[in-house]
Amino acid sequence: MDLTSLIEIVVAIGVIYFLIKFILSPVIRIILGIIIFLVVIYLLQKFLGFNFDKILAPFGVSLNLNKWGLNLNWIISPVNYYINQIKNFLTFIWGNVPKGTKP
Repeated sequence: MDLTSLIEIVVAIGVIYFLIKFILSPVIRIILGIIIFLVVIYLLQKFLGFNFDKILAPFGVSLNLNKWGLNLNWIISPVNYYINQIKNFLTFIWGNVPKGTKP
């Protein structure tokens, strides 16, 4: 291995490092932020009856997905299944926790 190939390897590692640090990291953060935002809205709608359309209606914004012809049941159905499984498991576990006795 000569000096020029060693310099090329160091430069390539430096370029890859800066590419990951300054370009890919913010993109990954943005994508994760969007996914987390959508999951929080979905959980609010499912468990707390939160209706995003009613909040945005005064501004003329409607997120009625059926109107747009979008069908997201292929994502929502498995998510609902796993959420219900977790909820049933936690309910079962909570039922088996010994309750304190009153003196």
